[in-house]
Amino acid sequence: MAVLSVTLATACVPVARQAPAPAPLRVTNGGQPFQMWDGAPARKVGEADCAARGQTLRTSIYDRFEAGAWVFVEGCA
Repeated sequence: MAVLSVTLATACVPVARQAPAPAPLRVTNGGQPFQMWDGAPARKVGEADCAARGQTLRTSIYDRFEAGAWVFVEGCA
């Protein structure tokens, strides 16, 4: 008769902390609402807003038009 022994080893693996998600950037046309087809001008305003903070605008496929403002989901980084 053979004896089978099983040893289980567990280890704690440190999890790297992720940086908090950036806040979405809502862009309007100088306080006036953009139209849905104004994506390119809205991006230019967003880039200028982020540049004023010393950052760059992060665009994504999830950017959207919402009630007169363009929302850049990933904001400035």
